[in-house]
Amino acid sequence: MTSVVLAGRDPAQTTASRRALRASGGWQVLGPAHTAAAARLLLQRHDPDLLVCDLRLAEGSAIDLLRVLRNGHARTRMLIVAPDPTDPLLLDALQEGADNFHPSDGAAPGALAVRARATLSGSADIAPGIASRLLEHFDADLAAGERLSIAQLSSPLTLTAAERRLLRQLALGLRLADMARAEGVAAAQMLGSSCQPRSAASRMKPPMGKDVPPMRASMAAPRVVSG
Repeated sequence: MTSVVLAGRDPAQTTASRRALRASGGWQVLGPAHTAAAARLLLQRHDPDLLVCDLRLAEGSAIDLLRVLRNGHARTRMLIVAPDPTDPLLLDALQEGADNFHPSDGAAPGALAVRARATLSGSADIAPGIASRLLEHFDADLAAGERLSIAQLSSPLTLTAAERRLLRQLALGLRLADMARAEGVAAAQMLGSSCQPRSAASRMKPPMGKDVPPMRASMAAPRVVSG
């Protein structure tokens, strides 16, 4: 069975999440933990396949646990549960290495299990709001009149034409599965992990004077396939 650690600030919500994952079948659900310290202990004991974590915990945040994953649990993927996809802390977490996020507000029953499996398979969509923010970030350089050198064009901090086109489609609300079906390819093949939530966000240029956060070993992946 696939092992998953649950971490969240609201006991009622984590109980509901535990029930939903178990009902979907195939999950060994560990926890829940309600603080970063309790979640860290579960990670050390079980080294799970997946960590499902609220963006903010009773003590600490998902970013605290991302640093734990980076320093000894590189195989564990992280799915962040957040009510607001425009929360600045969510984009910070994606830049730090979170693999995907689940919008908790208004989510249909069973949606968490679907998103969790997509996170593990590498076929996660980018929410339209986040896709728009990523496009705004990368387009800012071009709007400033920069002429991109050959080195910049091959840089992981620069979007390829295929990646830019895909982000525009996602920003319009198109679903990856529908686009992949139209192209006759698998969703994971079309997306590649360079345009998955955590990889696309991690390629954003850091604030002036700050280093790019080190990426976990599991994040290395091919670029998006151009169609």
